[in-house]
Amino acid sequence: MVVNDAHSLLEFLDKFDPYNKQHFEILEGLVKKYPNFHLIQAYYLKSVQQLTPKSFDKTLSHTAIATYDRELLYEFIEDQFNSTKANHKSKEVVSASEKKKKRIEKDDQTLIPTALHFYEWATYLKTNQTPEKTANIENKLELIDSFLAKQQKIIPDKSKINNEDLSEQSWVNSNELMTETLAKVFIKQKKYVKALEAYKILGLKYPEKNSFFADRIKEIKDLQKLKN
Repeated sequence: MVVNDAHSLLEFLDKFDPYNKQHFEILEGLVKKYPNFHLIQAYYLKSVQQLTPKSFDKTLSHTAIATYDRELLYEFIEDQFNSTKANHKSKEVVSASEKKKKRIEKDDQTLIPTALHFYEWATYLKTNQTPEKTANIENKLELIDSFLAKQQKIIPDKSKINNEDLSEQSWVNSNELMTETLAKVFIKQKKYVKALEAYKILGLKYPEKNSFFADRIKEIKDLQKLKN
């Protein structure tokens, strides 16, 4: 399988099997090509855990240092481990006793948890958003698009020029509208240029989180490379 764009990457992650050697080799190549892409690093770590356990601690240390949310990384690894373990166990039981096949399949549907798709988190969107929240986000997006469009059409009135810093006021208005949630929506919609601008604005607004926003910008640029 060739992974050369965002679509093929998501398709690959949907079929990801930590016990599959070919998947391991694909991830190993992607990690070398995109060393700052935390999503790929997390899946690679899962493969290492199953196929090359001796190097797991070293890989885990490297991944944990690079990621900004170690708790999420831990939950992903544990969830994938439990789900995969349960799946393999059920297959062994089925092959050993065909008579119990129907009952085992029924139990599997109840006991095997749905694996957390790490790439869904990477898009920074929650699947259980209420219609009200979704509508609110869309309204804010429309406000931002309208604001940017007006900025390009504004013709200054020379008769009313004063010493007030209007550019600063414009940044304030933009910052008020720009939230991290909107930046996440831009990524979901594959509007990477807007997403980059969003995180740059957020970096100015929250300098104490510059490192966090810098990591997000690197990931967006990696997504742009995959898209191109």
